[in-house]
Amino acid sequence: MQILSKRSLFAAALLLSAASIACAKPLESTSTSFSGSSLSSPTTVSSDSDTDGDSSDDDTDSSTGSSSGTSGSSGTSGSSGSSSSGSGVTDPNPDGLPNGAECTSPEECQTGNCYVIPLPLGDLPSGVCGICDEDQDCVDAGLGIACAIDVEGEQTKCTDGGLGSFCQSDAACKEPLFCTEMIDGVGELLPMTCGTCRTDDDCLGSARCTPSVDVVAYSGNKYCAELGSVANDGLCPSGGDATCVSGHCTLLDLNFLTVGVCGECSSDDDCPGTCKPAEYSDDFLGSICE
Repeated sequence: MQILSKRSLFAAALLLSAASIACAKPLESTSTSFSGSSLSSPTTVSSDSDTDGDSSDDDTDSSTGSSSGTSGSSGTSGSSGSSSSGSGVTDPNPDGLPNGAECTSPEECQTGNCYVIPLPLGDLPSGVCGICDEDQDCVDAGLGIACAIDVEGEQTKCTDGGLGSFCQSDAACKEPLFCTEMIDGVGELLPMTCGTCRTDDDCLGSARCTPSVDVVAYSGNKYCAELGSVANDGLCPSGGDATCVSGHCTLLDLNFLTVGVCGECSSDDDCPGTCKPAEYSDDFLGSICE
């Protein structure tokens, strides 16, 4: 069974409207414009790991510990009579589905936790059994302060709330991180994540608060991007021409959200020939001169 390895939830969400992507145009500050950032930004941290080298080991242990507690019974559910997570806490439903199994409700899982995937498309399930399905589960088990998707393990895990970790509130993020939308305007289509800013007011000087997204890893976070720091194909904030190395930040309309993408041009006037607008095709692609 593959849950997130073939197609991440983030990619699936974007593919929902990829066929109707509108042509890119110069960014203007409007009520339908949303922020964005560089995919290659060094500040992007996968939710599968923490910013501190030693803390990532803690996250891995909490995930694999739960997995090992159920993997032996995955083919013979209930044969052990009882099961426990890595924390040593007895799972409430030993006859239920093991971690990593598809689910629609908590009652189906050994752990009593069914992490609901908000936009199940393609081969994605509507939910997956795991060690947690909300931040409080991790706090109660003493495994961390935030619940996140473990993409490689195809289940959930607890983290210490580092940069890029999923979160439900600021309490699930290390200080001084904020719990914010991965991309403004996405709402519940994507998880909230821990980032270094909410708005430009949280950044120093002329830096802009900008989302950094890793589509394949299904992760991302907001960070403060210096002017002229975002490469082509990276996301950029509204009115963020100056944030792009190229000086061109154009709108990409995906129907359910609009993002800015750094590219080579804003219009045909910037090219010897024509300006091909930004698009989404398995990843964000900025405008190019043809």
